Amino acid sequence: MDEHEREEVLSLDLEEDDYLYRIRRGHRIVYVSVLHADIVPPEHRTEGSRILSHLRRLPGWDGEWRTLTVRKRDGAVECTVNEFEAHKLDSGAVDACAGPAFNLLELEFKHELEALERKVRVYGALRNREFSLCPGFIGYVYEEEKDRVLGFLMEEMHGRHPDIRDLGACEDTVEQLHGVGVVHGDLNKYNIIVSGNVAKLIDFEVSTFLEDGHHEEAKDELRKLADQLLDTSEVGLR
Repeated sequence: MDEHEREEVLSLDLEEDDYLYRIRRGHRIVYVSVLHADIVPPEHRTEGSRILSHLRRLPGWDGEWRTLTVRKRDGAVECTVNEFEAHKLDSGAVDACAGPAFNLLELEFKHELEALERKVRVYGALRNREFSLCPGFIGYVYEEEKDRVLGFLMEEMHGRHPDIRDLGACEDTVEQLHGVGVVHGDLNKYNIIVSGNVAKLIDFEVSTFLEDGHHEEAKDELRKLADQLLDTSEVGLR
């Protein structure tokens, strides 16, 4: 099969004057950072085949590289290979929550990894401290090599979002969370799943640790819990 037939744009991150593409090339994943706005016309920047039709004209496109930086210098297009590193989670975050690894392709961009690293560290702490009122950790997902961890898989949660009648169950869960030293940080009702009489928590992107001095935040999220359950604004709904 021709290599071009196996190229696919997996995801993109567009700014006003620069943009980043994540592309599958056969069994490899590569990244293209375009630093000049007119290299790919505006009307072609978001549709996979049109994006590739422009990128394939770049000098060195068919070479062996993992990242490609494209810029204009003195009116000419210039490409630099492997100028930046392909993104991955910090190894310290991975070590904090050991688990199996899975090779998946449609993952996140580098600017999203900070939140992922925080969630991995929090899930590791919750597991080590035997807090079970959250999704179970299944394993990591990686890109090409196992040291390029980009995300993780969690147990699917079933149930409903709470209302004010579930306040007692929700308070009990949040108190248990604080009891193991973690502050959730985004405790809207859409980050709580109720099954039977048990409330479980999801989405630990902005969570912090009491040991880092976040005691007031812990008191505040518990104090505001009833208001969150009464809220009808759908803030936090995905």
